[in-house]
Amino acid sequence: MIKRKLEPTILEMLNNFRIVAINGPRQSGKTTLAKLIAKKKNITYYTFDEEDVYNTAKLDPNGFISYISKDNVVIDEVQMIPELIPSIKMQVDEENRKGMFLLTGSSDMFKNSKIKESLAGRMVSFNLYPLSYSEINNRDINIIDKLFNDDFYYFDVDFTTITNGSFVEAVINGGYPEIYTLSTKAKYAWFESYIKSRITKDVQSIGDVDINKIASLTKLLQLLAGQISSLLNYKNIADKIKISDKTVRKYIEILEALYIIKLVPAYANNQLKRVVKSPKVHFIDSGLASYLLNVDVDGAMVKQGELYGDIVESFIYSELLKHKTTSDKRVNIYHFRDQQKKEVDFVLESSDSKIVAIEVKSGSNIKKEYFKGLIALAETIKGKDFKGIILYGGDKVMPYKIDSYQFWVIPLKIFL
Repeated sequence: MIKRKLEPTILEMLNNFRIVAINGPRQSGKTTLAKLIAKKKNITYYTFDEEDVYNTAKLDPNGFISYISKDNVVIDEVQMIPELIPSIKMQVDEENRKGMFLLTGSSDMFKNSKIKESLAGRMVSFNLYPLSYSEINNRDINIIDKLFNDDFYYFDVDFTTITNGSFVEAVINGGYPEIYTLSTKAKYAWFESYIKSRITKDVQSIGDVDINKIASLTKLLQLLAGQISSLLNYKNIADKIKISDKTVRKYIEILEALYIIKLVPAYANNQLKRVVKSPKVHFIDSGLASYLLNVDVDGAMVKQGELYGDIVESFIYSELLKHKTTSDKRVNIYHFRDQQKKEVDFVLESSDSKIVAIEVKSGSNIKKEYFKGLIALAETIKGKDFKGIILYGGDKVMPYKIDSYQFWVIPLKIFL
């Protein structure tokens, strides 16, 4: 079993809070982690995927919670019965016991303002994404902490020992735990089933979406996959799939709540008055995006064109999200684009206002023009602690100085 890096954090939080929640996409490993923690903490596990448990809780939420909470418990897929939340709030207020509830959910129901308000001060929530490659390869490293804290003269791996094929395979496969034991044909079948039986089903349950409009949702997923790493334009999307702007916004909000896609906001503060404010769209899992785009490992190895570069960028975003959940450094992730269309793929801003800016290039050659966006950002935020990085397809770590700015070139393989 692959050890999840979030596990120690969840165990610690259960000793300090009455409710701990683990959110994330379906099949990301939440149930496996919840069962493991239940065993280690000797607490009872309940899942609403079991029909009898679901029916009992749905019929009498107060009675169900009152009965099971005599001991600390795990409730898996709690979003299936949101009516339980008031009962859970009432019970933790009465008992006031640490670690009473470990909740998991496949939709970010805790973004709901009423739910958030009712559980404020009682609960902490964490995201469990599909496997990171540092988990798969059992590396004791947090990339975000590395990027903020290190001088890049030492890494724990020799990048020349990692083949380009291994990196491409990681990008195309993504991080869902079930993928790694499957043949190529079986992987396609898994992703097809995931879309049909999981995503569309969950969309209906949380979004009150008309079953007759599910085809539009599938088209939207394919269209969004084709626009990963691009600025999001709701009107253009609506025109292409013949639905209203309002419906597109609703569907995208649902897909984001289900941890399928993520909108990356533009980096902006008072100094950045000319920055374009549109978000960029990325998929949480590059394997799902690759499936929707019909890109396989062999095709990516041969072509490695713009489409592959966009998937690589989404892969890096996904890995950054995963490392963010366990990093010591608290960061937010943005993109940067000014009116001259100078861009930086990712801007990581820490809680102490330090900036790590990352430009992603899938090729192995470095050109001076690649630094234009980084320089534009550096000049815009003068006075802030700034570090500019290009992640590229080569094997060497190199410093690169332009004018007064010190940049670094680092292999994409840092994530494997």
